[in-house]
Amino acid sequence: MCAPNTFTGAHNNFTIELDFSRYKGSKVGGKDGVAGENTFVGLSDIYAGLTYAKTTVTVTGTLADGSAASPAGWKLVNGGVAPNTAGGNEPSAQLSLVNGVLQGTSTPAPGGQANSIDTVMGLVRLDAAGYKTLHLRHDLYPVGGGRWTSRIDNSGLYVASAFPRKPAKPPEPAKPPLVDLVVVIDTSTSMRDEADALSQTIAAAIDAAKTKCPSDLRITYLGIEGTFKKTRFDSTVRDYLTQTAKVDAASLKGRTSADGASLTAEQKKVFDPREDGGRAIEDIAAHFDWRPGASRSVFFLGDEALEGGVSVKGQDQEDIEAANRAIEAAKKTGTRVHTYLGTSKFSSDAKKHERIVKEIQAEFARVAKETGGKSFTSADAQSGFQTVLEEVICGSRPGATTTA
Repeated sequence: MCAPNTFTGAHNNFTIELDFSRYKGSKVGGKDGVAGENTFVGLSDIYAGLTYAKTTVTVTGTLADGSAASPAGWKLVNGGVAPNTAGGNEPSAQLSLVNGVLQGTSTPAPGGQANSIDTVMGLVRLDAAGYKTLHLRHDLYPVGGGRWTSRIDNSGLYVASAFPRKPAKPPEPAKPPLVDLVVVIDTSTSMRDEADALSQTIAAAIDAAKTKCPSDLRITYLGIEGTFKKTRFDSTVRDYLTQTAKVDAASLKGRTSADGASLTAEQKKVFDPREDGGRAIEDIAAHFDWRPGASRSVFFLGDEALEGGVSVKGQDQEDIEAANRAIEAAKKTGTRVHTYLGTSKFSSDAKKHERIVKEIQAEFARVAKETGGKSFTSADAQSGFQTVLEEVICGSRPGATTTA
């Protein structure tokens, strides 16, 4: 509303009625039919009474129950400074609200000049009482000793609703990645020490990894065609896959002791299905009940070549082919393989023993490298298994780098 009325008398007045009966107060957090604390009334060009005219605005009204309204709880917010007018003055006086009367003051807005003509803008924020009607009586009185023969009232009135902002929801913390880790161990007698050491330190390693590399971790411990009592390895690969994952036993690559019945005596010397590391990796990669969306990892621990142990001559072509098949199965299923080579005595000839160790170690490292895993040897666990296990857990998260 703007009232550009010209007047020459010593007093001019008019009253504006604001009817909120159709006001949708519920849209701004209040009640329909009344104006509440999210409603603002703005008044501009209220003459301060210093150079031109004096304006007073007396506020009355009714509440929803018909009782008299009072602006005692309203909050006044003054505007700032406007650009210079042609006459050089800045309309920058502040408003006051006392006893239900709004009027200009001799106090300029911050940065304004003294003797300002009128206000730029004053806002009053209603309280929560709930106003059905408001009456704003404007009284204007010329000042200045007849400086002008007529006065123009340019008072502006504005009503606005403030939509309360809902506090922004803090971003939900990122969910740790799902990690499924299957620890598979060669269950020949020589690996008993590793089974004990791992079982004793895995809890501490998991706790440490929660800080270093948080994840939603599931670890399963399985032995190849055997178990170790009083350790974590109380189930076999075959039993888990056929009983828990419901896999048809005929589809498994791993061998049993019964498969050696038809072998010659010489062949039986190098046949031990408990040391079929390559086949165990194949079966786990292809048939384990991985969680949807989980990062897949196998940690294989052994101290012999990957196909039924070692031959009298050392690692042979069957061991290399078993490693190749394990790598292929892991890549096909997106499974990362970590390896650990324990200690073993391959020959009384020191040079031959060292050669065989290097061959097997290189093959273990190749399986890990080509599937994105980490490779370790007994030298890495001299001070305990915890550090090795922490690296395996952290190295099983998505995006982990390969270390050989």
